[in-house]
Amino acid sequence: MRLPFLAPRLAALALALALCAPAAALSTADLRRRAIYQLLTDRFATPAGDAPGCEPARRRYCGGGWKGVERELGWIQGMGFDTVWISPVVNNVPGVAGSESYHGYYTSNMFELNARFGTRQDLLDLSAALHARGMYLMVDVVANHVGADDPAAVPGDAYGPFTQQTDFHPFCLPTDWDNQTQVEKCWIHDTLADLDTESPRVVSTLYTWVRHLVATFGIDAVRVDTVKHVRADFWPGFMRAAGVGGVGEVLHGDPNYLRRYQETAMDSLLDYATFFHLRRAFASPAAHIDELVDFVPRMQRTMRDTSLLAAFLDNHDNPRFAGTVTDPVLVKNAAVYPFVSDGYPIVYSGQEHGMVGGEDPHNREAMWTFGFSDPSVAPLYPFFTALNRARRHALAHLPYLSTPLAASRLDNHTTALSKPPLVSVLTNAGSAAPAAVHYLPVSQTAYRPRMAVIDVLSGELTATDPQGGLSVVVVAGQPRVYIPLAVWDDAAAPAAAWMRETERDKAKAREKEAPARHARAASLQAALSWFGMGSSAKEL
Repeated sequence: MRLPFLAPRLAALALALALCAPAAALSTADLRRRAIYQLLTDRFATPAGDAPGCEPARRRYCGGGWKGVERELGWIQGMGFDTVWISPVVNNVPGVAGSESYHGYYTSNMFELNARFGTRQDLLDLSAALHARGMYLMVDVVANHVGADDPAAVPGDAYGPFTQQTDFHPFCLPTDWDNQTQVEKCWIHDTLADLDTESPRVVSTLYTWVRHLVATFGIDAVRVDTVKHVRADFWPGFMRAAGVGGVGEVLHGDPNYLRRYQETAMDSLLDYATFFHLRRAFASPAAHIDELVDFVPRMQRTMRDTSLLAAFLDNHDNPRFAGTVTDPVLVKNAAVYPFVSDGYPIVYSGQEHGMVGGEDPHNREAMWTFGFSDPSVAPLYPFFTALNRARRHALAHLPYLSTPLAASRLDNHTTALSKPPLVSVLTNAGSAAPAAVHYLPVSQTAYRPRMAVIDVLSGELTATDPQGGLSVVVVAGQPRVYIPLAVWDDAAAPAAAWMRETERDKAKAREKEAPARHARAASLQAALSWFGMGSSAKEL
């Protein structure tokens, strides 16, 4: 098999990067401490730094590339994100009926790169630039399908190693999306030729491909597309071959359905179940906050490990939340949740600008039309910066990862979310609501008496009462996210500086009972092996 990733002149550089991978690569357990910024490579920044016209409705390439992403890493890091999730990097067919392959999900030869995004060296440079900043590279990978503008044209010369009819499932479209056999063995769209992931030849090729891709380009983690469309027992071997951590897309709202995949396929998943409830809870002042409050403990009872669920409000497959509501304060309340949940947050590029694009493709706007030079042009830039700092400082403390999020109902519109040292109050009452005062007892705060705390979103200081409780004033429907001032100022502040002794004892007990952390993969072995040494189409 020809592996064109390794042009001879780049072999030494690729090996050097691969050998550096153990210091940078993430295990799945490491994702708990990450904050991820998702972008579409074609729509984030152009290599030349210019601003060409881009009409998302046309579904055409607009000119973004890896060099553009590298140039604007400061924008992303400035908000406190430490991991960048980019589009699939592999070669694509030019397009299918009605759409070019700008998103990267219409694979042709997966052992080649998409030249529309840049060169091999450009991708190596992006990886190196991220690592130089202490950041991580997450790449979207697709093992379920390749692109096909005509089902009759598959297989063909464009698909690299997949040259045989038996490399693909016979063409069929699901008629029953609850029939798992149809979900796994039919094509999810007539433009997506479904690989036969029961074939030992196909499985071996896919495992070889992902191992080589990760090792060659110093990739730290993968986001895995369309996980539910491949048999669950395919994925553990795929992730072992990758040798790095990963998060899987299982587009389904039932926690019981997601649980099966967390138990048998991948430890970390996109939290689609909470995603739907989160959006409904903050859709309008007419919504009921119990939509979220009741769902939090349900997820904790159902899922094996909620700390490995990636929480998000927006992505490239769904209308932007800001475009579905009429009150921007509802967006802010909903956008807090991924940062204070049991899992780890993902923000989709453009959320900081308050983009309002609707259904795909309208939610795939060009970032350069909104600008990178001045954070003041992005109304939620300081909002995400504050949330990332608060979460990063909270993670330095014993209770945070080991304490399950506690959600309580304060009134029909308002919830308190407690995960010490973070305590949040979110509301869907809206900006026109009168001011409201809520009291959080020490059982919700775990704070010491008469201690200074700060709302990280407004910068307002307050203090706990003689019992360690906290009175929270909500004005104009704004969210509140509190952290002890000592922790905000210094992540290394001792727990004794802010946490009641009884709560510290409980936290230590929980930590002892916490599940063992996953071991890092042997990415050096994967690198050496490279050298022979060692639901529907809307899921796009």
